[in-house]
Amino acid sequence: MNFQAGVDEAGLGPILGPLVVAGVAMGGPEGSDPWQLLAGRVSRERHAKGKFRVADSKKVHSGPRGLERLEQTVLGFWGAFRGTLPKTLAEWLADLGHDTAPLARCPWYQSLDLPLPLHGDRALLELQAAMLARDIEAAGLQFARIAVRPVEVEEWNALIAETDNKSRAHFRVYAEVIARILDVLPAGAHLVADRAGGRMHYRNDLQRIRPGSRVEVVQEQKAVSVYRLHEQGSARTITFSEKAENRAFPTALASCFAKYTRELFLRVLNGWFAQQVPGITPTAGYFVDGHRFLTDLEPHAARMALPRDLLVRCR
Repeated sequence: MNFQAGVDEAGLGPILGPLVVAGVAMGGPEGSDPWQLLAGRVSRERHAKGKFRVADSKKVHSGPRGLERLEQTVLGFWGAFRGTLPKTLAEWLADLGHDTAPLARCPWYQSLDLPLPLHGDRALLELQAAMLARDIEAAGLQFARIAVRPVEVEEWNALIAETDNKSRAHFRVYAEVIARILDVLPAGAHLVADRAGGRMHYRNDLQRIRPGSRVEVVQEQKAVSVYRLHEQGSARTITFSEKAENRAFPTALASCFAKYTRELFLRVLNGWFAQQVPGITPTAGYFVDGHRFLTDLEPHAARMALPRDLLVRCR
């Protein structure tokens, strides 16, 4: 069996909402392409009725029904992997193993009972997930791990204070997810991660993830960096690439898991602020729109006593 894995993130650039890093590890027949093996149930290049789209999350999330399609893909594969679907955001985060206690310090996250799925019929999605699970098994594919790691503003700001460097803070979390995925990858496996912030050199970081290993540099170029991780007589390959979600199925799926989880956090955040300031326009949290949102909140800030260090990233 050939094992492959992918790691990607969503939300590195915004000033509001979490950074989310996700990883997917899976196995299948030697030389197989999951996009081809699951072609009857999964689409890649365009939206197709009745199919789960696995691609760069920005493409899946595009258009007026983008979040609905993204949710269908993520919960469909999660249901195929775990056998059940979460009923609320709180249950989703618990399934992911995420510690929600720190979120209680944020007024906008004190209630995580957002019902899931947001769109569509739950029973239909459960049926689609079961059919996807059947097709995955028939194709000889299997999922070894799906890891999703949200980093909310408070933790992000603490990482920035500790590292004084956005790239190092980002890779601290990225490395955590890579390590969790490596734990389930056998010899010969290949992990494809989206290039982190345009960096080219990762050898020292990989050495810190696996201090007992030997990290061989295969190539380090502008668009792609490749390493071979030697441990106990075996080796695994790790590639950091631009547009990695276009190169590998698990990386594209990880991209979707990261984006969907971030969107759920933003849905709760926007819902809480809409209750506090009726008529306020929701935000996606990115730099320009995030500052617009903060400006709209300014007249109400004193009344709301907002803990700004929990709401706004310092970088």
